[in-house]
Amino acid sequence: MTDSLKRVLCVVESTDKFDAIDETIAKCSIFSELPDKERFIKAVHRRERQQSTGIGHGVAIAHGRLPHLDQPVIALGYSKEGIIFDDKYPDPVSLIFVIASSQNRDAEYLKAVSSLLTWVHDPDFRRSLLSADKSDERVSAFLSMLEMQDFHPQY
Repeated sequence: MTDSLKRVLCVVESTDKFDAIDETIAKCSIFSELPDKERFIKAVHRRERQQSTGIGHGVAIAHGRLPHLDQPVIALGYSKEGIIFDDKYPDPVSLIFVIASSQNRDAEYLKAVSSLLTWVHDPDFRRSLLSADKSDERVSAFLSMLEMQDFHPQY
C-alpha cells in the first residue's frame, strides 16, 4: 500500500463500533489535518449514539461535522472480522467509512456521500473491495478516488 493510500485506508482490530471509528480516525493520518480532531471525534460519537450509521450489506458511514472545512475528508477502516453496528442489520460491518465535513457545506457533503453510496451499493464491488482485488478496475478507481479525496459518482 502506498503512503498516500495509508493516509485514507487502514485495517481496524477493534470489535466495538465506537472503538473501530476511533481507530480509523487515529490510523488514517488524513484526520490529523483536521482543525479540531477531538471535537470531530465527539461529533461522530454523538451522531452514532443518535442513530447507527450502519447501512446494511457490511457497510457503515460514520460522520461528523466541523466548521471551516473546505471539502469533506473521507477515510476507510476495514475490519476483517466485522463489527455489529446495529441490530437492524444482521451482517457485521467490514467497511467503515468515516467522513468529516463542514457544517456550512452541505452540497459537498451530499456529493461525497452520494458517490460512496453509488460505489458500495453494488455487491460485486463490495466483494472485490473486501478481497482487495486491485485487478478489478472499479476497486483501483475507487481507491484512487479515495486517495485523491476527489469524490465523483462515476462508476
